[in-house]
Amino acid sequence: MDPQAEARNAASAPLHSHDGSYADWPAILAGSVVAVGIGLVFAAFGAALGLSAVSAQVGQGSGLWGLILSGLWAVVTLVAAYGAGGYVAGRLRRRMDGASADEVSARDAMHGIVVWGLGVIVSFWIIGGAIGTAANTAGALASGAADIAATTAQGVGSAVGAVASGATDVAQANGFDLSSFNPIDAINNRLLRGTGESIDPNASISPAARDVMVEVARTGELTDANRALLAEEIAANSTLSAAQANARIDTAVAEVNKLRDDAAAALASAEQAARDAADAARRAAVLTGFILAASFLIAGATAMIGAGIGGRHRDEGRMFAGFRSY
Repeated sequence: MDPQAEARNAASAPLHSHDGSYADWPAILAGSVVAVGIGLVFAAFGAALGLSAVSAQVGQGSGLWGLILSGLWAVVTLVAAYGAGGYVAGRLRRRMDGASADEVSARDAMHGIVVWGLGVIVSFWIIGGAIGTAANTAGALASGAADIAATTAQGVGSAVGAVASGATDVAQANGFDLSSFNPIDAINNRLLRGTGESIDPNASISPAARDVMVEVARTGELTDANRALLAEEIAANSTLSAAQANARIDTAVAEVNKLRDDAAAALASAEQAARDAADAARRAAVLTGFILAASFLIAGATAMIGAGIGGRHRDEGRMFAGFRSY
C-alpha cells in the first residue's frame, strides 16, 4: 500500500462514526423543492407576460428582440430559483466531523449541484407535457403540409368546386343568390347558349358531355375522343359550323383550365403557408432548447455558489431578520 495514500486516508477518516448517508438528503430535497417552486412561479409570471416561450408566429416573439427577452427571462428565472435552492440546501446541511474549511466548502458546493440536478429532473418531468404538446403541434403542421401536397398532386380538379364555393359566398354577401352556381355547369351551358345559335333555347348539354369538362378540370387535357363528343353535341343542338364549334370548345377548355390553375395556385399557397409555419415552429423549438440548456448550465453554477454562501452563513450563525422568532 502506498504510504502517502495511507496518510491521506488517516487524515480524512471521520473523528466519529455517523449513521446515514454522507449526503444530507433532507437538505437537498428542501433546496430542490424551493428551486422548483420558485421556478414554476417565475415561469407562470413569464407566461402571463409572454416571455416564457418563443412564438412561431411572425411578429409574436420569433424575432430577435423576442428571443433576447425570452433568453434573459429564462436566465433570470433559473438563476434566482437555483440560487435560492442551493442556499437553502447549504444552510440546512449538517456538518459532519471536524473537516477543514476547504472540505466543508466543497461539500456545501456539491450539495448545491445535487439540488440543481434533482431540480432539473423534476422540472423537465413537470414541463414534459408542454414540450410534448409543442412537438405534436410541429408534427401536425408538417403532416398538414404533406396532406396539402398530396391533395395538390391527386385532386386539383376537386378544388375547382371550392373556388366556385368561395365565389358563391362572396356573391351572396353582396346580395346575389348563387347557391346553385357551378362554374363547370356554366361553362358547359355556354357551349350551346349565349350567341343565339341554339336550335332549342332550353337545350342543355348531356350528362356525358358535361363529364368531359369535369375530366378536363381533373387532368387539364381534352382528348380527341372527348372533343369529338362535344363537337357532336354542339352540332346536334345548334347551327354553329364545325370551326365555330371547335372555337367554342377551345374557349370552354381554356376557362376550365383557368379555374384549375386558380385552384392549384390556392392550394400551393396554402401548402407553402403550412410549410412556413412548420419551419418557424421547428426553428423556435431549436432556439428555445438552446436557451434553456444554456440557462440551466448557468443555474448549476449558481446553485453551487448559493450553497457555498448558505454554508458560510450556517457556520457564521448569520440569520436574516425575517426568519427570526419574535
